[in-house]
Formats: sequence, structure tokens, C-alpha cells
Amino acid sequence: RRVYEESEPVPQTKRDYPNDQFSKSAIARDDNQSNKQLAIHNFHLTDFDQVAPLFSKWQGQFEQLSAGRFEGTLHVVRGTIVRAVEVKANQSVLIRGHDAAALCSVYLVTPESAGGVWQGRSHIPGQLVVHGPEAEVDHRSARRPQNLSVSLSFEELESAVRSLLNTERNFIPRTRAILSPHPDLYASLQLRLQRLLNCKDVSSLLGTPEGGQIEQECVRVLVTAITTCIDDVPLCTALPARVQLLRRAEELMRARLTIPMGVIELCEGLKTSDRTLRLAFRERYGLGPMAFYKRLRLNATRSHLKTNGTVAIAEAARVYGFHHLGNFAADYRRLFGERPSATQRCEL
Repeated sequence: RRVYEESEPVPQTKRDYPNDQFSKSAIARDDNQSNKQLAIHNFHLTDFDQVAPLFSKWQGQFEQLSAGRFEGTLHVVRGTIVRAVEVKANQSVLIRGHDAAALCSVYLVTPESAGGVWQGRSHIPGQLVVHGPEAEVDHRSARRPQNLSVSLSFEELESAVRSLLNTERNFIPRTRAILSPHPDLYASLQLRLQRLLNCKDVSSLLGTPEGGQIEQECVRVLVTAITTCIDDVPLCTALPARVQLLRRAEELMRARLTIPMGVIELCEGLKTSDRTLRLAFRERYGLGPMAFYKRLRLNATRSHLKTNGTVAIAEAARVYGFHHLGNFAADYRRLFGERPSATQRCEL
């Protein structure tokens, strides 16, 4: 299963390859820049050998084990931080090799992929298979796998752990680990990855502050799922310290209304853990920090519309980091009970 997702996809245009015209030369490679290029790829696969050329730093082999014509799909969304991959196929494939891209990849064991064997062991739905940059791949996929994974550089994942947990401890394995997170954390990670993969307008979000927030939220849930399996991070912040923390957090948020930051940046700027921050905000506002932050930005947009009656709504939204106008309009109406255009008309 994992082989489909192991290495960095090569930048290319969105297209399907004809059944008899797939070759390595059909894909232009750029190994030095691939980690930072934003991309969305959808492929219809008619041969398991088509997979290897899609990953520039994969070193290994694919062998089909079950009988029948191979067909599958590969969906990849690569943002600034994370790469989400979804693979569906109709045959069992043996995958052996390793990834030279220095990535940490996490594979969600789903009911469809649980029939596979990883390093000689089978796993149950709800587990996470963590592959560090030094891990070797030895995997037989299930007969009809539907696999979901997320990858990012090992360095960026370690940095996220330090920022979110406010610790210097290294939680991330460099080789391989099998983790059993709480079912709610597993479901949360699965949901965020599916949203990233299935968002119709994801191409317009990649590389924007709003897209960065979506990616950082995926990483936050991933870090929580991994680290809570390894060790429970103690909470030792007293209430007076939380009051000061909330004040500093709001000051930082208000200073970044027009250039929104993600949860990792927020924790890093405050030198506190994500858990401490969430408890403080929910205790005080009944909201998580990012939900609170979004409301600050929506209110700022509303003030902008009311004081600039001729400004385009799309322009006003983008000023405060809302690049997906459909989501912005829905969030705006949910919070204020009216459309942005109604707010603007009332001030004319």
C-alpha cells in the first residue's frame, strides 16, 4: 500500500496518462525544488509500474501479487508544509525499498488497508504507521486498498513538535513505529486529510495564509496523535499565568489580522503548548484559539466593509486573509446573521 505514497511526487501538470504511453520520460523531474512546489495531482493508473516514476526519490520496486488487471487512482495535494496522498487500487502489490527524500510519513490504517502486511505484521483499523527518514519499506498491500497518508519533512515535523508542545524533547521516530491513538484523534486526522484532498478550491488556497492555516491544523492533529501515544505531556500552567497568556495571545492575533498565522506560529510566538493554549481559550471564551482568531478577523472585515462602502467584498475579505470567498461568506453569515453585501448596503 505505502509505496504509492512513499516519495515526493514530481511536479507536473494535472493529467491522465494514456494506457500505453506512460514512461519516466513523460514526467519532468526537479528534485531540488520538489519539496516546496505547490501541486495537485490526480492520476488514473492502469499499471502498478506507473507509480514509481511519480516519486522522484523513491528507490525500490513494485510487484503485483494478486491476479487481474491493475487499475487505481492516485490523488496528491502538496502544500507548503504537508503532502496528503490518497490511493485506491484493485490488486495486491508487494513494495520494497526506501525513500531518500528525508520525509516522515504517517499512514492511516483503514478498514480497506488493514488486510495488508507491514514489515511482516498486520495491523488493525485505527492505528498509525509512522515511517521516519531511515525506515525501510517492506509492505504487501491489501487486495483492494484505499490508503490515506500524510508526509512532511522530518525537520519541519520536529520543529512543529517543539512549537506545539513547548519542549525540546524529540518524540518523532527516525525509523518506524506503530501507534494506537485515541479514536477521536484518529478520526480528526482522517477528516482533515480528506477535507484537504477533496476541497474543490484547494488550488486557490495553496500558498495563501488561509491554506497555511489548513496545513498547520493537519500538522497539529498529527503531532497530538503521535505524542499522546508516546507520552502524556503534563499541564502545569496556573490560572494567573493563563490570564497573561490570553492577553499576549490576543495581542499577537490582533497584530496579525491582515497576515493570518497558523496554530504552530501562534504557539511558537507565545512559547507555550497547544494544549495549554486551548484550555485557556476554552475556559475564557468557550472557543478554541483559532476559532477565536477567525472571529477577530471576521469582525475586522465587517468594520472594513462598513467604513468603506465602495470597496469590493472580495477585496475586503482578502485584506484579512480570507481567500476562499465561499467559505468566507458562509462564516460571515453564520457569525453575523447577514451576508457581507447586506452589511455594505446598510452603510450606503
